[in-house]
Amino acid sequence: TSGSILKDNNSNSENKLAELATTPRILKSMITNGTCPPLLDSTMVSVSLVIHSTIDRLWLMEETCRRWKGPIVLVVYFNASNTSEKPWLQVLDWNAACPQVKLIPVPASQDEQEWQYPVNKLRNIGLDALETTLFLMMDADFLPSGELEANIKYHFLSTSKFYASETNYPPHRIAMVVPAFERIHATCNSAEECKQFLKNDRHFIPLSFDGIDYCVKMDNCQVFQGDNNWEGHYTTKSESWLRGEFLDDKNLPKKIPCFHSFRYEPYVVLQWCGKDNGAIPYYDERFYGYGKNKIEYISHLRFLNYSFHILPEGFIVHHPHLNSKAKKVWNNMDKYNLHAEMDDLYPEFLAELSKMYGKPTLRQCNK
Repeated sequence: TSGSILKDNNSNSENKLAELATTPRILKSMITNGTCPPLLDSTMVSVSLVIHSTIDRLWLMEETCRRWKGPIVLVVYFNASNTSEKPWLQVLDWNAACPQVKLIPVPASQDEQEWQYPVNKLRNIGLDALETTLFLMMDADFLPSGELEANIKYHFLSTSKFYASETNYPPHRIAMVVPAFERIHATCNSAEECKQFLKNDRHFIPLSFDGIDYCVKMDNCQVFQGDNNWEGHYTTKSESWLRGEFLDDKNLPKKIPCFHSFRYEPYVVLQWCGKDNGAIPYYDERFYGYGKNKIEYISHLRFLNYSFHILPEGFIVHHPHLNSKAKKVWNNMDKYNLHAEMDDLYPEFLAELSKMYGKPTLRQCNK
């Protein structure tokens, strides 16, 4: 329900979290042979943001809630030994600022270090709390464009109706790519400094399509990680998207015919029709901390032969912040094994996918 917080004394939610904690979801145990019924009219379409966060990133939720008025599932990971019993309550007046949020607190286990952030477990807890037919899994350091919810509803519905009307298509699985950008040339050395950007200028993170277009032209925004991980979002072809080249000859959001790189890791809107029904995969919880935890999911969707389309007009933008402990550990290969561990796990995961599903139809471009 809107505005609800699953409190610590709710034994059902506690039991559910305990159950999730003891039975990690990994690829070999997932059932993925189900399908959701097609969305055929606007009454069937509702969409949630699913966000995972630590306490130190929660301040951005105030702006997220200003921009996105639909449901939000927010999974908050916190240190249970924190001096404040419910530290998320120190950040915002949730009922006033974010009544649309369902907040699920997840305490760190006693032996878990901060850099071992269980990112995919938190994402899966968020999925199980969904009550809408669509969702966008988003990181807490991104902000949605002002009309993103309406853009998603309209274009996902039109795409779903098209596939349902084509008799030569099997029951169809759609992944709607949301173009991702980042604000650049704006660094901050403390949380307070980072907060000043939006305080001083609400449009620091663009709200509209014209706004993101202008921000890119002024060299204040770029494609997310465009300068240090070009493969991550190149296949979205954001340059042509910014020129307004949204639709194909059937008036549908452009379909991605191939991936330019298998390192492509877009943010996607997917259909949801209930937990554990096999219609959609969960995130593999062997991936934790930083690195490979999102690309494993996109690879899974590709092996399940999802059709990837690019959402017109709507987008998300990364807000500058301090590096997380997990990112610092990822970069410190001399002292920590996280980077090597995730790098070793990912090809194993791909081999498992290949064994389970055979070759996917969506291939690498020019190969």
